Amino acid sequence: MTETAPAQLLPDDLVARYHRDGYLHVRNVLDPAELTEFLADARAQLDRQRTVAWDAEDGNVMDWVVEPERVSEPMRRLALHPGITGIAERLAGRPLRLYKSELLRKGTSGSAPTPLHTDDPAFPLDAAPVTLTAWVALVDVPVERGCMTFVPGSHQWPEGTVPQFEDPFAAAPEARWWPQVTVPIRAGDCTFHSSRLIHRAGANTTDSARISLATVYMDAAAIYRPIPGMTYYDPVPDREPGQPLDSDRYPRAGSADGAG
Repeated sequence: MTETAPAQLLPDDLVARYHRDGYLHVRNVLDPAELTEFLADARAQLDRQRTVAWDAEDGNVMDWVVEPERVSEPMRRLALHPGITGIAERLAGRPLRLYKSELLRKGTSGSAPTPLHTDDPAFPLDAAPVTLTAWVALVDVPVERGCMTFVPGSHQWPEGTVPQFEDPFAAAPEARWWPQVTVPIRAGDCTFHSSRLIHRAGANTTDSARISLATVYMDAAAIYRPIPGMTYYDPVPDREPGQPLDSDRYPRAGSADGAG
């Protein structure tokens, strides 16, 4: 469902829909001037910074710049944008911190689709906190450019279940047969989705790259609690297991100055 609403005006029924479905599409979170600035910087970062590539047998899934907000002031402002973080906190129902962001580029014709997966296995956080991703489109993303597809309700895993990255249906086989909803979005729009929601993105079959910023927000009280043997974690350089992620590296949502 597509809606246009700042955080303070986001009605209760949309918040309830997010909790039911695990995702929400919000229109026009960026104004035209912001979009122009952020897209120009995103393109510069993708050209200048070292990218990480995800390749599959049928082509490049996408490549990305890890934590661009740590080297780019515009990307930091986007990751901590008060309109986006305000909606994220409204949906979460609690204070959040920035965990990380990734500047994503899905290449032109010949790219591979992103497989169905959940994000949760990549986050070494304790089981209790809310974790969600804001996916901001910096260019138009119609179906043929690789927009997102969600499995509504698939974030409601049985208590104690740890979702698997390789097989997101392992713990809930019935979800394999649930409807999937594809959500094309315009530049400046944003989708929010739970880290436990099953989702994917299609291939880009156009002659223009898909560019977006995906920012992960976590419960402000989240604890660093890696599971031994999990291989998808990003490094957490300044924390020991059992410690809260409350350093300057993980600023409070909405704190454009980066203060914790």
